[in-house]
Amino acid sequence: MVPFRSGMVVVGPNFCGREQEIGRLRAHISRCARVCMIGERRIGKTSLVHETVRRLRGHSLVFIDLLGVKTVDDVVRRIVDGIFSSATDSTFTRLARSFAALRPIVGVDPVTNMPTLSMAPGVQPLPDTLENALDYLSRLKNTVVLFDEFQALLSLPQEEQTDIIARMRSRIQLQADTPYMFAGSVRGDLDRMFFDHSSPFYKTAVRFELGPLTRAEFAPFLQEGFSQGNRSTDADLLAHLFDVCHDVPGDVQRLCQCLWDETSSGDHVGPDAIPRALQRLFSDEERAYAILLENITAQQLKCLRALAAVGGAASLGGEFLASTGIAANSSVQRALNSLVKKRILFRDEKRYRYCDPFFGEWIKHRRL
Repeated sequence: MVPFRSGMVVVGPNFCGREQEIGRLRAHISRCARVCMIGERRIGKTSLVHETVRRLRGHSLVFIDLLGVKTVDDVVRRIVDGIFSSATDSTFTRLARSFAALRPIVGVDPVTNMPTLSMAPGVQPLPDTLENALDYLSRLKNTVVLFDEFQALLSLPQEEQTDIIARMRSRIQLQADTPYMFAGSVRGDLDRMFFDHSSPFYKTAVRFELGPLTRAEFAPFLQEGFSQGNRSTDADLLAHLFDVCHDVPGDVQRLCQCLWDETSSGDHVGPDAIPRALQRLFSDEERAYAILLENITAQQLKCLRALAAVGGAASLGGEFLASTGIAANSSVQRALNSLVKKRILFRDEKRYRYCDPFFGEWIKHRRL
């Protein structure tokens, strides 16, 4: 069995490090604080909250993913679905009764054989369903509420986003005994929601920045994973892995999965195996990367090419600007900012880098 996990929540033995962060979150939860957790995608925000709550005896988590919501009804359904998903045997009847108008459906999970609740397809939430759902959360004991990709509310039409954010704020502010976590991957949007004086959520949450795992704590975890398959590694491999993936844990684990598939028991896995692992990954992502290319301009491609050539991350120094082949520096700036808006690049303080570092490696490989 492959010991590396990516694209999923990890807890227990599959969770690595973060002891200081867990301690800080536990302290916030103990005083029922509101936390705005900022970190790029695949950095481990969701897993960190799940693992922290798992270690708190007697606590449970309601997980509400807002990624991709387009309407207020989408938001309400995600909240209600999150409540349904966290239901236990003892709360099923009460929960079904509380949302009877939504015609909840009781089923059985085919994998775990545990009972499940879901909303009937096509049922429209009532106007007060949002308030009812948030009020229901306040009645749950020892429950942490996590809104993931909370900045997605800003993708709603202006009038609708203002309305629902204000309605959520008015309900949540009354729930002194319920800790809330608001996680997101778009720093500017979350700053606008929680630290701009014009926002209903202004100064209602503690800022919690989550960066990469340190190499000192991550390297032994990865070495142990490879050793489970009788594969040995060395410091050069791990350093190369971290560099290629910009230290993002989810990306590191995905490349480790490909390295595992490209090697066999008894092998020594060195840096020379990484190109083969990347080829395997490219075969999975070829179509998705081709679609990204179809939606960028010639100048944006020049910027991506120049960024890939220097390892996928760079500040706007003179050398990098010249390497793009674009005459006007202002044009480079516009192209890079457009790529940030398209979620192809990520701006980290003064540096631009790929949201998906493997896309940059693919551009180099294809010599685009």
